[in-house]
Amino acid sequence: MSSIKPLNKFNSIFSKNIILNDDIKKLKQNAWDLFNKSGLPPSTNTTELWKYTNFSDLKKIDFDNSYKNDFLVKDNINILKNDQWNNIFIINGFFDESQSNFSNEIVVENFSNLDKLKYLSNKIGSIADDSENEFISLNSSLMQDPVIISINDQKTIKNINIVMITVDQNSNFCNFPRVFVKAKPKTNSTVVETYINLSDVESKNLTVPVVEYLLEEDSKLNHKHIQLDSGKSFLFHFDRILQKRNSNFISTSYSNAGFLSRYDIHSNLNGIDSNCNFHGLYITDKKQQQENEISITHSVPKCSSDQMFKGILAGESKAVFSGKVLVKKDAQKTKAFQKDLNFLLSKKAEVNTKPSLEIYADDVECSHGATAGNMDNSMLFYLQSRGINEDEATSMLIRGFAQEIIEEFDDENIINFLGNILNNTIKKLDIEGII
Repeated sequence: MSSIKPLNKFNSIFSKNIILNDDIKKLKQNAWDLFNKSGLPPSTNTTELWKYTNFSDLKKIDFDNSYKNDFLVKDNINILKNDQWNNIFIINGFFDESQSNFSNEIVVENFSNLDKLKYLSNKIGSIADDSENEFISLNSSLMQDPVIISINDQKTIKNINIVMITVDQNSNFCNFPRVFVKAKPKTNSTVVETYINLSDVESKNLTVPVVEYLLEEDSKLNHKHIQLDSGKSFLFHFDRILQKRNSNFISTSYSNAGFLSRYDIHSNLNGIDSNCNFHGLYITDKKQQQENEISITHSVPKCSSDQMFKGILAGESKAVFSGKVLVKKDAQKTKAFQKDLNFLLSKKAEVNTKPSLEIYADDVECSHGATAGNMDNSMLFYLQSRGINEDEATSMLIRGFAQEIIEEFDDENIINFLGNILNNTIKKLDIEGII
């Protein structure tokens, strides 16, 4: 399947990138060479990965580069933040140190730390493989201000709030946030990883964040992922995790789709007795498309994982759930479970779901399943018979379906923030004709 060569679309951006040392230059050049071999997806090697994705609109647009912006975080009430947290703001792909605030329990480094550039280049790309996916290699070649976050303190620390913000600067621009998070042995932390698009609804921008997580032995990281997108944008978000012995990565995600959005998260359980949970909720409306590529590799024995995603689809929207668990030959005593549940609120909404298990060990406990259903008319009738009007009864059923995931965020600030967003989103959903 052919694609537009990147030289026609991104070459001018690559040529303008500021490169501050030889290690970074080599990393970016190698990634650029990989991207040039394939172009925008799908390529011969990734056809199945992008089976349900239509790139025709993306390929029509010529994107411009992003640059530092004077956007003021404090003036915007739509951003999840708390003065008591460790707040790290990345605006249009650039770390904004002046507006960030964090304690000495963590160390934050970026391109402004000139003496740390070799360290940065040795970490960036060590978990997210450029050869795995076209957009990861594009991020590596066009990233402008990668950030390293080290969690050093073994006591439970305040939330680390990583907020990636896209704001207007010109039409059709692209930005490539890049973050590396290292949880040192025996640390216990919470990372709130938020992507928020505040650009005009008519602005067709492209954002490709890549976040790498290294969990050392006996570390625990509670991961909260929030995607709040605008109606016309393209977002391809990648989280890559490497887990060592007896580590725990517990992730909960909430996604409001853009025009075309993908959340792609993968963990490699590479240390015995490690555990990983991926739970999430996504909402689509109108002609939006949300894709979720959720995968876990069990590389060693006695590890466990759990995947559960819920989708709410309205209008003519589409969703894709691809959940995969790979159990390697030596990964005996594996426990792995998958579930994808979808609530269709429109006759024209469509979901393609593909949970899968690839197992090469013989002493395992694994299961998977997927469902898709419409509004329960008997429940709707029951609520209406109790004096609740149709709109409120419908909202109650939608919120009831979503609440299980919302509660898993396990933080009053986040639950209230997402609860308000969910309520406002439900009011605008196109559910006409389903009942």
